[in-house]
Formats: sequence, C-alpha cells, structure tokens
Amino acid sequence: MTRVPAVEPIAFKNVLFVTDFSSSSEMAVPHAIALAAAYKGRVFIGHVITPQLYELVPPDFVPEVLKQSTAYAQKRMERLAKGANFGAVPHEVLLEQGELWETLRRMVDQYGIDVIALGTGGRRGLQEVLMGSIAEEILRLAHRPVLTVGPQSREVAPEGEPRCILFANDFSVNCLRAVACADSLARKFGARLISLHVAQEAPEDPQTITRFEEFFSERLRQYLDMTAFLKGQLEFRVEFGVAADSILKSAAEHAADLIVMGVRGAGSVTRATCHLGTTTYSVVSEARCPVLAVAA
Repeated sequence: MTRVPAVEPIAFKNVLFVTDFSSSSEMAVPHAIALAAAYKGRVFIGHVITPQLYELVPPDFVPEVLKQSTAYAQKRMERLAKGANFGAVPHEVLLEQGELWETLRRMVDQYGIDVIALGTGGRRGLQEVLMGSIAEEILRLAHRPVLTVGPQSREVAPEGEPRCILFANDFSVNCLRAVACADSLARKFGARLISLHVAQEAPEDPQTITRFEEFFSERLRQYLDMTAFLKGQLEFRVEFGVAADSILKSAAEHAADLIVMGVRGAGSVTRATCHLGTTTYSVVSEARCPVLAVAA
C-alpha cells in the first residue's frame, strides 16, 4: 500500500489564548490549558487594544482613553489569570496596542506560538458576529492552527481533553498538516480518532456505493500509521452528501470532543463570508465541539 509522504511532527507547546474579556471568549481557556499541559508548554493570554476603541475620540483625549483602557485591560487579564485553573501550566499575560492581526502576528512570531485558541460568540458562532469579529479575522489570516470554541461547546468536558477526535480528510494537499495535527493530538491524549471522508454524491447502485466506500476507506488508511494506535482507537468512515452537514452529523453521532480539518490557506474564510456554504465556515460556525482549523 502506498503511503502518503510524512510531514513534520506537530507539537502544541506554546498556546496563544486570545480574549476580548467576553464570556464567549473565555470558553476557550480550559482547552488552551489542556493543550499546553499535554505538551508541557505554556499559555500566553493575549489582548489587543485596537485603534477602533478611540477612533471617534477627540485627539486631546486619546492619551487618557488609552491609559484608562490599558489599566482596565490589565486588571481583567490578571483576574482571568488568577481565576482559571492553570495548575502547573506556566502562563504569561500579553497586552499590546495596535491593529488586531498585525499585533497578534508579532506575538505569534516573538513567542513561537504553535496554536491560537479563542472563543466565538453568538448562537451560531461566526454567523452572528462575523463582520469585524476577532474570530473571523484570525481565521482569515492565521498561518498557525486555530482552535475555535463556540457557545454550543458547553457539553464538552470542561477540562478540555479530547476523548474522541473527528478528522475530516478531503485528500487535498491542504490536509497534510491537519493529518499531522490530528495524529499528534490523538496519540497525546489517548483519544479515539475517526478519519472521515465525505464524497459529494452517492451512486444509486448499492454495489457501486460499496466499492466507493472501500476505495475511499483504503485511501484514508494511507494517511495514518495504523500500527501506532491501539486496537479500536482508529476508525475510518466514508459518508456521502454535503461535506459540512456530514461532518457535523458524524461529530454529533460519535460524541466527538474535537473536529480537526484543513483549510485552504489564508483567505479561505474570507471567501466563506461571501459563500456561506463553504465547509470550514459552516463547521466552525455550527459545531457543538471545538474545531481545530489547520491552514496548509
């Protein structure tokens, strides 16, 4: 059997948790801590004071507004750091001013961030807080894996450790890093890993459906080293239909604690804002568990 070329091992040691101090954003805290704890890493708590805060303020008042905003943000971050259960996980507060993504990008580069974690608000995740939201901008521009935790993720274990991971594989070159992420997380947490491929249309002939399932199942096996998993820990599934719907349905059926999927590089979610059926956008918006979106 031909194996897909291996990619470099993935580790999530340095986690940047981005907050705007909302209750929605803080839902990502235990998941950020769980990642850093599993990989013996560190959590950075990041907040950016953006120019939008004072763009309508008369110039003479800007310094005072910045001073008060900084003092308020510092207190909120200290309160968050004391209130979260970090245990033995090292953590550090990062408070800066500037344009949102440019400032976060500098944090990512300066502190060697491996994954960005954030909560999304609104009943349907991004769909209600899309324009100008932190989540949209980060997902659109980040070249690091982004872990989003939506309001429907309250059913996931509060310690944030995944027990069942659903990996959506579309066999594109963009999914190779996502494969490495799913593989690493499943091994690190000892989680069950379900590798799923969704074919667009199901043939009418039952025998043809069976052949398609066998073909795609065999291809799924080429992406993961089966010998590295315990018996029953690794499963391969093939579904037919709309990709986002099938991913969400499978995640619900298997009580997945985490969905891992590749995205087509920076800009993919930008396109999704104009085409609401885009798979990544729909899954991130509606998932009942955290989603790790991995850019190629």
